[in-house]
Amino acid sequence: MLYIVEFVLFLMYTVLIFFIKDYFLLGIFFVINILLMIILKQKLKKALMSVLKIIPFIIFTAGINMIISGISYGILIGIRLILVCNITYIFSKKMTPHKLQYVIETLLKPLKIININSKEVGIIVCIGLTFIPIIQKEITELKYSLKSKGCNPNLKNIIRKPNYILVPLITSIIKRIGKIENSLYSKGYAN
Repeated sequence: MLYIVEFVLFLMYTVLIFFIKDYFLLGIFFVINILLMIILKQKLKKALMSVLKIIPFIIFTAGINMIISGISYGILIGIRLILVCNITYIFSKKMTPHKLQYVIETLLKPLKIININSKEVGIIVCIGLTFIPIIQKEITELKYSLKSKGCNPNLKNIIRKPNYILVPLITSIIKRIGKIENSLYSKGYAN
């Protein structure tokens, strides 16, 4: 039950950030994020690095909003995105994929009325969340492999020769999916 409360509070918090138009209130949310990181013993450096990884997206989104709606609104959107990315990082460190699976299964139980199996949806979410780091690891290994073979895996080479990365990546993903499928069958999740 505690996980459900945490998830609902996280959703309410992130949605509330996008309704705030006052910089002072956003500053209060920033302080709340810092306090949550201290209380949950999250490392500030790692949280900062997680935001820095997506800063190009934040700058792009803020820039588009500056062009369309004005500089003030673009800055507001940028601050909101930084706050949401930070609280998402904090939440992701607190909530494991299996806990999230439980939350989704529980919240979707009323949908059994229209024949939606909440357990299957929860498993799909859990697999999807655990698969993201696997794909990141595979891409990193492919980059190192290509570098060791003398091929520079930059964007230009990836566009010109997509089979250098895509074929091994897709092959690896299909193998992993097969393993996951076999493990789900062995655990009795087959229809």
